[in-house]
Amino acid sequence: MTDVDATVRVETVPKSGLRTGEIVERAPAERPTHATVESIAEWLIGPALQLASGAQAVDEFAWRMLAAGFPLARVTLHSGTLHPQFLGTTIVWWRDVGQTVQTFIMHEVGDAIPYEKNVALRVIRGGETLRRRIGAGDSDLDLPILYDIQARGCTDYLALPITGAHDRHYAVTYATDRGTGFSTREVDALTSISRWLASTCDTFSQRALTRNLLTAYVGTRAGPKVLDGQIRRGTGEELNVVLWSSDLRDFTARSDRLPGKQMVAILNALFEVQAQAIRDHGGEILKFIGDGLLAIFPIDATATAAVAAGHAMDAAREALVAVRGLGSDPSMVGEPALEIVVALHAGTVIYGNVGAADRLDFTVIGPAVNLVSRVEHVAKALDEPIVVTDDFARAYGGALRTVGRHTMRGLSISRELFAPATA
Repeated sequence: MTDVDATVRVETVPKSGLRTGEIVERAPAERPTHATVESIAEWLIGPALQLASGAQAVDEFAWRMLAAGFPLARVTLHSGTLHPQFLGTTIVWWRDVGQTVQTFIMHEVGDAIPYEKNVALRVIRGGETLRRRIGAGDSDLDLPILYDIQARGCTDYLALPITGAHDRHYAVTYATDRGTGFSTREVDALTSISRWLASTCDTFSQRALTRNLLTAYVGTRAGPKVLDGQIRRGTGEELNVVLWSSDLRDFTARSDRLPGKQMVAILNALFEVQAQAIRDHGGEILKFIGDGLLAIFPIDATATAAVAAGHAMDAAREALVAVRGLGSDPSMVGEPALEIVVALHAGTVIYGNVGAADRLDFTVIGPAVNLVSRVEHVAKALDEPIVVTDDFARAYGGALRTVGRHTMRGLSISRELFAPATA
């Protein structure tokens, strides 16, 4: 929730803590040319709520304000969020470049700027209204953001609190590059119109919170399906996928020996590097199961069976290397290296809602899921880091070596299994 954008030069904010999201650039012909305070207020509680994103709403709001005669050079909106990675989000509009950029602020950034220097925190948490006239000298620039907007020619800065529903709070800021700054009448009008932003902020904030939570807890593929209304128990669809099942070796002995907090830190590091490899190659994690995880690589119009299998194999290789490299992680001090096994299988699954009437899981089920979990146990027994089924081998088409036929628990038919030809 720091008052920063993608081009800010505040040295105290680590760039690794900022993630650029949506960028909106409205064609000049599509920018409003006439508006009034009254028409903007009507727009905020009606048509604005139908826009696809908060960034689009801020972009159009800024252009409408400009069309109403406000001498704006910059408009920003700041909000906290409920997300495992991000503390909040900032949406910034600049008139000169004609762009609105959304930036996500990671939790680590929250400690980088002291409260007294952090405009968004002071306005959102403290409820302050901040007004700063920006002169030629630097002696009055008591907030880091003022240096940045001064460099862009701004002469006056106003930050206002917005109180939403259910004790939610936001901040909006305005800056002008007019030599005389904002007039008293303009400050009063900006303060008045900003109150109408509350319902717009609440609407887009609630959408983001819902989307973030669903994505974090059920996945990037399942989250939107649930949000679109696919919540009835027993509903689902058939998918052709490459399945991934991985597990940490010697987890039980290690967890018996180590303090709980350290074991949780190790698991977080373990899952993070695997998740990175899976995401980078187009896969999606469905669930974490103790020290293991289940993921899919869809076979669809964008990825044939061979392509999906290749992506899964590349991800498995990368994950193995990354897991072995976790020795430098703070949670691993004095600990032997981690080793995982990865099982891969190509097959058909049912992807949908399974569970009790009031407690559902959006996941995959079917014989293919049972098989890949059994293959994972064989991989451990064979001391092979990666083991794949014959179905995967046919889809993959790459160099593999047989590790023999195996009859797996609960399955009546033996299957020939394979491992990569080279380590």
